[in-house]
Amino acid sequence: MTLVSPVSHWLQTTRARLTLLFGGTAVLTGLAIGFVADEVLSRHLTELSGQSLMNASQPIALALSQGMLEREREISLLSHLPMVTRPDGYGPQLQAHLEQIRQSYPFYSWIGLTDDAGVVQVATGNLLLGQNVSQRPWFGAGKNGPYVGDAHDAVLLDKHLREPGSSVPLRFMDYASPVRGQDSVFKGVISAHVNWAWVQDIIRRSSPVSVARSGMEVLLVNKDGVLNAAGAVELPRSALPILPSQGQFQVMSWGESPGQRYLTGLVPVPSQTITDLGWLLVTRQPLELALQPINQLHRIVAVLLALMTVMLVGAAYWAARRFSQPVEKLADAARQVETTGRFAAVDFKTETVEFQHLRSALQSMTQGLIDGRVALERANADLEHRVQERTEALHRSEQRYLSILEDQTEIICRFDGGNRLTFVNDAFCRLFNFKRENLLGRVWAPVVHPDDYPQVAQKLATVTPANPVVVMENRVFAGDGAVRWCQFSNRALFDDDGQLVEWQSVGRDITERRQLEAELARASERFQDLYDKAPCGYYALDRHGKYVHINQQTLSWLGVGREEVVGKLGWPTFLMPKARRCLRNFSPSCRRPEKSAPLS
Repeated sequence: MTLVSPVSHWLQTTRARLTLLFGGTAVLTGLAIGFVADEVLSRHLTELSGQSLMNASQPIALALSQGMLEREREISLLSHLPMVTRPDGYGPQLQAHLEQIRQSYPFYSWIGLTDDAGVVQVATGNLLLGQNVSQRPWFGAGKNGPYVGDAHDAVLLDKHLREPGSSVPLRFMDYASPVRGQDSVFKGVISAHVNWAWVQDIIRRSSPVSVARSGMEVLLVNKDGVLNAAGAVELPRSALPILPSQGQFQVMSWGESPGQRYLTGLVPVPSQTITDLGWLLVTRQPLELALQPINQLHRIVAVLLALMTVMLVGAAYWAARRFSQPVEKLADAARQVETTGRFAAVDFKTETVEFQHLRSALQSMTQGLIDGRVALERANADLEHRVQERTEALHRSEQRYLSILEDQTEIICRFDGGNRLTFVNDAFCRLFNFKRENLLGRVWAPVVHPDDYPQVAQKLATVTPANPVVVMENRVFAGDGAVRWCQFSNRALFDDDGQLVEWQSVGRDITERRQLEAELARASERFQDLYDKAPCGYYALDRHGKYVHINQQTLSWLGVGREEVVGKLGWPTFLMPKARRCLRNFSPSCRRPEKSAPLS
C-alpha cells in the first residue's frame, strides 16, 4: 500500500505521461518493426521449408510409380513367354523360372499361374497348387488385361508365409495379366503377390538423408486412408483433415494433436500403370522444427529490442523532463496561491514565450479569482437567504392546499400504475374506516358491490389518453359494512408514450339522492297505476289532435293497443263520419291541444 500510492501519484504527473508517451511510441514502433521482420522471415522460411518438403516428396512418388510400372511390365512379359503360351502343358522349367524370378526380387511373396477356370497350375513353393482362386479380385480383373491391386490382407497365403511368432498379418499388392495361347485363346491368369514392405523400402531409399533429423514424416494415402508400414489403414479417409491441393503445401493441424501444427505437403503418385490406384504422398513436418533456424534470430532480435527499449526510454525521460519543468513550476505556484491567497508566487522566470504568456494569464486569473471569491461569498449568502424565504413560503402554500383538500367532503385518492395509494384525504379515511398511515404505499381496491363490478370494469376500460375521464355511479361497502352509493370521477394520467402512470379519483356519497329517486319512482308507479285504472278515460292531445298520453281505461273502450295510438292517431279517428263533418265546421278556437280531459 505504501509503495503503490507514490507510484500511482507519479504516473499521474505530466513528466511520467510524456515519458510513457515518447518511450512507449518508440518501443511500440521498434516492436512493430521487429514483429513485421519476424513475420516476413517466418513466411519466407515456411516457403523454403515447404518447397523442401515438395522436393523431398517428388522422388519418392516417382520411385513408387516406377516400381509399380516395373512389376506390371514384368508380369506382362511373363504372360507372353513361350513356355507359358504353348498349347501343351506346363513343364518343370516354368516352375524353376518362376522361382528364379521370386528370388531375384525379395519382395515377391508368391507367383502363380492358373487355368481358365481359376485353378492354380504352377506356383512358387507349390503354394495354393490345385486350389481354385476364381473368386479373388486379381483373377477376375486379370482376365481382361493387366491389373494392379491395392494393399489387401493375404487371405490364403498368410498362414503359409507369415514369419513364425509374428502377430502382424501379411498385406500384399497384386499384379496380374491374362495368358493367351498362340491362337489368342484365353488360357488363364498369371499373378504375383508383392509384400507391402517394398513400399517402405522405396520410401526409405528415396528419402533424403536429412529426413530423420528434420522430423519429416512420409504418409501414403489411398482411397481408404493413411496406410501404415504394414499396409493397414492407420487413419480412415473420413478422419483426415482437409489436405492441401495436389502439388501444394500449407500449415495445418492434424486430428491426433490439435495443438501441434505441421507444415504439410501433398503430391500425387503418378499413375503409369493401366490401373490407377489414386495414391497420394503426404509429407509433414512439425512447424517448430521447420522454423528452427529462426529461433536464433528471435534471440538476437530480443536482445536488440531490450537495448533499444532502455535507450529510448532514457531519451524519452530526458525530453519529458525538459518539457514538464515549466508546467511543474506553474503547478507549484498555483498551489501556493490556493494556500496563501496571494499571486506573488506566480512571479518566476520562464524560457519559452508560450509559458511566459501562460504565467501572465495565470497571474491575471489569480487576481480575478480572488476578487470573484469575495463576490461569490456575498452572492452565496444572499442566495441562501432567498432560498430559505422561498422554502418557507412553499411550505406555507403546501399546508394551505393540504388543508383545503382535507376539508373537502368528497373522498379523494390517488393511485399509481400498480394500484398503490399515494394520497388519501380525511373523507376517504372516514368512509372506509382506515387510518392514513395504514393505506399509503399499499395496494387498495375498494370493495365494489358484486352486481356493479361488470359495469365498473367496462367503463374503466374505455379510458384513453384522448378521453382520460370517466364518471360512474356504483355501490361500495363502507367501513361499517353498510352499502353506500357513490359517484366517482376517475381521471387517468398518462406519460408522453401513452402509458398509464396514475389514477385520481374524486367521489361523493349519493346514497340519500338514490334513496329519494327510488321513492320518487315508486310514487310515480303508484300514480301511473291510479291513472290507468281510473273509472273514467283520460287522455292528452298535441296541437295536431294526436294522442300524447292515454290511460288503460280509454284504450279498453277504443279496443286498441297503446303503441297503435300514441303519436299516430287522434280522437277524431274514432268518431262517426257525420260527427267528423260537424267537427270540421267548428272554429279552431274550439280545439285545445296538450290538455287532458275525462272521457265518460
